Amino acid sequence: MDLSGLDRALTRLYMAGCLHFWEQLPGLARDVVAEGGSLEELRGCVRHLVVFAGYGPCLAATLALHKAGLLPENTPAKAGGPPGDAFELVYTNVTDRVRAKMHDADPILGEWIRMHLYGDIYSSPGLDMRRKQLLTCAFLAEAAMPDQLFGHALAALRFGNSVAALEEVARLACDLGTRPADKRRAVLDGALRTLDMAYAKFQKDMAGQLPHCPEPHIPDPTSVRVPPLPPLFNTPAAQQPAGQQADAVVDVAPRAAGGLKAATPAKAGWGTSSICRPTNLAVDVIAARMEEQRARSGLFFGLGFQEEEELAGMDDAGEQ
Repeated sequence: MDLSGLDRALTRLYMAGCLHFWEQLPGLARDVVAEGGSLEELRGCVRHLVVFAGYGPCLAATLALHKAGLLPENTPAKAGGPPGDAFELVYTNVTDRVRAKMHDADPILGEWIRMHLYGDIYSSPGLDMRRKQLLTCAFLAEAAMPDQLFGHALAALRFGNSVAALEEVARLACDLGTRPADKRRAVLDGALRTLDMAYAKFQKDMAGQLPHCPEPHIPDPTSVRVPPLPPLFNTPAAQQPAGQQADAVVDVAPRAAGGLKAATPAKAGWGTSSICRPTNLAVDVIAARMEEQRARSGLFFGLGFQEEEELAGMDDAGEQ
């Protein structure tokens, strides 16, 4: 499949997020919508920034689009539960080899990649696997990561992208990059050579087989959701429901002489050095506090310095 207008718009948005071009994001997101992109595809593209840009840039991009009014509502994605099988869909017959290499490099990192990056993020709905691989190849081309580009290009071809489409996103990504022109050309030439090698292997391995775009299997469908707000952590005791104002304390101090100092009772409603269990607040209280927090904090931590000072003064007055 050749590159569509929506593919180009998503690629530009994704690369701008990876390159921290925050001021460009609202206009690029509008281009996605103008090309027929859905809210699910727009959010899917931004959430996929976690894969290569990381959590901080993904959150910054999300806030930039929120501020511009371009993310009017949430869309579900995979959060928790058993991992989806996106890893196996991407790596197919070299799955075990790739897992072994990651384990040799760092077994903890390898498990994070398998369980969360692929098991949650890559397995989430929003963008199909063809487009996820397209964005992945765009980033890897600009980042000069030929080994990873080779493997992901194979998957992108299997999922229905044409080699011409992969070459075009490589050019788009490199054009957006910040390297000097001569270095940018060298990076692009290297990426195009890698794509040629991947295409040659694809033709050899997949001779007579039609590309198709499988979607990840999610063992627990209820893990695709919009999760609720976690239980509140900073709620003063006076605002908690009666009977829930004291955290449960587990005394883990040894009883034998010479052991650790015995745990002390917790102050009602507040964490202490003892091991405490978070208070379980009623759903209606959580909902009310969510609205209060939104009203007080503005858009996702968007208070200025002066507003922060005023809010701090209000809190101090309330405690006196």
